[in-house]
Amino acid sequence: MENLDQIIAQIRAGNSDLYGKIVDEFERKVRAVVAAMIPDPNRIPDMTQEVFITAYRRLDSYRPGTNFPAWLSTIARNVAQNERRRWYRQREKEAGFKAEVIHCVEPQIDRVMDDMPEDTLDALKDCVSRLQGKSQDVMQGFYYKDRPLAELADRLRITENSAKVILHRARQAIGSCLQKKGRCHV
Repeated sequence: MENLDQIIAQIRAGNSDLYGKIVDEFERKVRAVVAAMIPDPNRIPDMTQEVFITAYRRLDSYRPGTNFPAWLSTIARNVAQNERRRWYRQREKEAGFKAEVIHCVEPQIDRVMDDMPEDTLDALKDCVSRLQGKSQDVMQGFYYKDRPLAELADRLRITENSAKVILHRARQAIGSCLQKKGRCHV
């Protein structure tokens, strides 16, 4: 980009509309830095935008005549690293919470399983096996492989809302199947 330092000087002087040129010029590079560092691809657009907001707010710290793309990439790495830390902390909390829930609920599940007729579990397995296509993929991924819906949606190239609808309909189909088998009375 020609005259980058002049454009930055004009932005600093109050012509904030010119900042769009910087975003247009460097968005792909910033997106690539962010994408390489954060584990959740759904957060890339938000993190890219956050980088440009942060850079705009810190534009006074940029020294004209130095390497602006490197300065911007440093901000991108810092923003992405913060998001990465947040993401891993959240996963650790979820894992701890999940372990606590399992510890509390497991005895109740064992009691229910002991009281359940033996062929009920076989009926459930049969009903689940009758699901096809994306219904089978979403059900297996969500319940058996413990994958988040966002990840399943990404793999299946559908929206997360579509994955939710598919999961809901799959549960309904399993419920109907169990009702026909006389194993569920809802």
